[in-house]
Amino acid sequence: MSQIPKFYRIFFLYIDPLICLSGIYIFFFDHALYISNGTPTAISSFSSTALTPFTDYLLTALGAYSLFVFCMQVLLLHGFKNAANGVNVRIWRIVQFGILLIDFGLVYAVWRADERGFWDLKGWDEGEWTNNGILGGVIVVRSAFLLGVGGVGRVDS
Repeated sequence: MSQIPKFYRIFFLYIDPLICLSGIYIFFFDHALYISNGTPTAISSFSSTALTPFTDYLLTALGAYSLFVFCMQVLLLHGFKNAANGVNVRIWRIVQFGILLIDFGLVYAVWRADERGFWDLKGWDEGEWTNNGILGGVIVVRSAFLLGVGGVGRVDS
């Protein structure tokens, strides 16, 4: 069977879905928290006190998309974690590549919101360090998985 090393199994089956689940909660139930801590400082002050129906709609829609990602992480990856003939690795790579595109889209969104502030690490607040740090960390792990770092896809005899 093609191998998915234990580190990636633990990260993608348990840790990454928990990160996604926390985002789902915030997108559905705590929009003010997302605006104040989940967006770049340069734009978070625009809406932190009164959320418009449009902002409410967009954040709820993001929650729905995040719910889909969570389902793919939990149902698809768990369902194919032990599939034979390398199918497990192929499916996991497809899912992780798709989520990596989302991750890069989120980085792009942060950059677009505040191009100067994006590069000014000293100017980041606690929320930006948390969000960008987690995002950067999962991008590194996903990229390493896709590149085969740590024996991903190695066939056990």
